[in-house]
Order: sequence, then C-alpha cells, then structure tokens
Amino acid sequence: NDLRHPGLVAKMAASLDLLSDGRLVVGVGAGWYEPEYAAAGIPFDSAATRIARLGEAVEIMGRLLAGEELTFRGEHYTLDGALCRPAPLQQPRPPLVIGGKGDRLLATAARVADGWNFSWVGDIDVYRDRAAVANRSCEVAGRDPATLRRSVGAYLLAGTDDRDLRRRFERLSERTPVGVLAGVSFDEYRRKGVTGTVAEVTDRLGRLAEAGVEEVIAGPGVMPFQVADEDDVGLIGSEVAPAVR
Repeated sequence: NDLRHPGLVAKMAASLDLLSDGRLVVGVGAGWYEPEYAAAGIPFDSAATRIARLGEAVEIMGRLLAGEELTFRGEHYTLDGALCRPAPLQQPRPPLVIGGKGDRLLATAARVADGWNFSWVGDIDVYRDRAAVANRSCEVAGRDPATLRRSVGAYLLAGTDDRDLRRRFERLSERTPVGVLAGVSFDEYRRKGVTGTVAEVTDRLGRLAEAGVEEVIAGPGVMPFQVADEDDVGLIGSEVAPAVR
C-alpha cells in the first residue's frame, strides 16, 4: 500500500479493469519488506501504523471505484473532491482483497475489504485458526462472515506418481536460489504445504475448501510467484485444476 497513493491506485485499477474486460481483483497489503521501503526512500513505520493506513487506503479506493466524488479527512490521507474517471467495468466496482494474517489486519479486512487472502498456506490447522479470527472480526464489525471472500496462496508441487514428483522436486531444487531449500529433503518438503501426487494434492485442496477457502492462488515454486518450470504449470492446469473446480 505505501508505495502508491490510494487515489492513484484507484485510477490505475479502473483502467486495468476496463482493459481486462472486468476481470480485475485488487489485492493490497500493509507492506512488510523493509529493504523495499529503504530502496524507495519511504519510512518504514510500525505495523500498527501501516495497517491503519491500509484501512484508510482501501476505504478510499472502494469509494472512488464505486463512483463517489470523494472528500476524505483521515489520519493518514486527505482528499478533496477526488474522482475516478473513466469508471471501472465491474459494478459497483472491482473486488478489494487484503492479504495478511495478524489479528489487527484481519479486523481491518473485515471492516473495509471484500476478501481476505492468506499466503502462503502450509498447515491447514493454522489457516483454520486465522479463519476463526477473521470470522470473529466480521462479527465485531457487524458483518456476516460469509460475505468475506476467502483465498489462499499455496506453494503447489504435484506429480503424476511418486517417481515423477521426486523428479520435479529435484528440478525445483536445482532452479531455486542457493540457500532457500538448503538441508530440505524430498520427504520433508512433501510433508509441508500442498505437495504430492495429483490425488494427494487435490485431497489437500479439498480440505482447504472444507475450511472455507473459495480460491487458491497456486505458486509452482518455493518463493512467491516463482515458476521453476512451465511443465509444472501444465500439470496443475491439466490434472489438478479440473479435479477441484
């Protein structure tokens, strides 16, 4: 959030929603990687301040994208007659999703967002715990928990069988930056996250669905948005995705 003013993000989002024929989902977080702030010359404030600023920003984006001529006086942002033209294609506006896990952030998502993203999921019981906090936060905000859309990011590695899975893991290890998977064995990696044969992976995704997850953002690597090989993406698309739709 802190890298761009919410008024500008709303304008960018509206344009992208039009260009994508109404397929945009706006995902935003409070920020966490301090070197990124330092590189951009932006102060790295406390988590409480960053999350409070995020809450104001998402409210601003939502109101602008919904067509309001906005005058806003907050603790962190001030707008005076701001407009977002042209309007987005989706009506009343594209959905706004907040990513994170902490109690304060979940309370913010329950108050101002359409959805909540948990990344990156490993132990499903940990997700269930955070989902329960999200539910309570919705109740405090006077909102039906069912209206907060749930998504997770998952490092996903699937194989057609055990031998193929091991081959894919070895390839992933070779193509991952040095140190990231240092000392992690195939068996250990398989026990964590969403990893296994196609049948095992679809079973784990099914358990996420039972826990209330509506969408999974699959990362075929061990770092955010890493793609070790297009073949891994192909297997997810041809074998895993059809089984869980």
